[in-house]
Amino acid sequence: MEKALGLVLLLMLAVGCIYVLTPFLNAIFLAVTLCVSTWSLFQKADKRLGRRPTAAALLMTLMTAGLLVLPLLALGANLADDVARLAAVIRSTVDQGLPPPAWLGRVPLVGQEAQRVWLEASQQGHGLGPALAPYVGPVREWALRQGGTLLSGTLQVAFAIMLAFFLYRDGAYVERRLEWAMARLGGWRARHVLKAAGATIKSVVNGVLGTALVQGILLGFSFWLAGVPGAIVLGALGVILTLVPMGLLLLWLPAGLWLMSGGHTGWAVFVMVWNGLFVGNLDNVLRPYLISRGIRMPMVLILLGVLGGLLTFGIIGVFLGPVLLAVAYTLFQDWGRAGDTAR
Repeated sequence: MEKALGLVLLLMLAVGCIYVLTPFLNAIFLAVTLCVSTWSLFQKADKRLGRRPTAAALLMTLMTAGLLVLPLLALGANLADDVARLAAVIRSTVDQGLPPPAWLGRVPLVGQEAQRVWLEASQQGHGLGPALAPYVGPVREWALRQGGTLLSGTLQVAFAIMLAFFLYRDGAYVERRLEWAMARLGGWRARHVLKAAGATIKSVVNGVLGTALVQGILLGFSFWLAGVPGAIVLGALGVILTLVPMGLLLLWLPAGLWLMSGGHTGWAVFVMVWNGLFVGNLDNVLRPYLISRGIRMPMVLILLGVLGGLLTFGIIGVFLGPVLLAVAYTLFQDWGRAGDTAR
């Protein structure tokens, strides 16, 4: 009876703690993800600062805030205007077509044929206007409604970064206690699971989401320089499309053609070359290098994690979704290998 009563009390305590922390679970998970994925960088900063963990934790917190919070604030501040301008440009292009640049027909050998193909493709686009008209308004309203969700997500990210400061500062102690607890619960296998989960988080955040974030920022920056409407929104959309093969092509090619049609040939060439040759191929170099330092997993799970996390948790789910799926996938793979070894 005493043991049963003790277990009941422990269960009630655990449920009460979870109930109290429920409003902050997303922020806590994100703080742990950020801390684990950048722990090696924190250790280097701590060493450079003379083994002062508080100063190193403050430096890492400020760096993380500049990388995550500032872009989200810029996106939230410009969301309504950018979506409205982008919707107006798309509607005008669909209704009136996209005239070819004046110089296209004067190109030797292929100019006349290229102009004819351009005009035919532009005329075929007229038929899309009535078909897309019923969806333009709802999509724009949905995008504008996400401003409130984006603000809430930004606050959660800011709170997670604040929690990350304490995790950085006391991370060594937390790591030792966590390893001790896992060893008490499951021995060496539990410690292996903990290490596999940490390697997976580093791989996904640094190799996949980090590369996608860099590509999205570079894409949006080129659009902003060239004067493309909705540059910040398109850059945020690019973060997700980088996970789809040739996904960025769906953004920079129409933007380049729109600039070319408006007579901004130099900016059109810049947008196409910058994004087609550099930004579009950055993941082929940066992503494998960063992933090789962690653990590999199917890209389809990353894509599902980003989209599912975004729909479930909001903007914070872009980080949580793929990390949760990746950790589950890694543990399932280890479980399968352990079963094969046992046989």
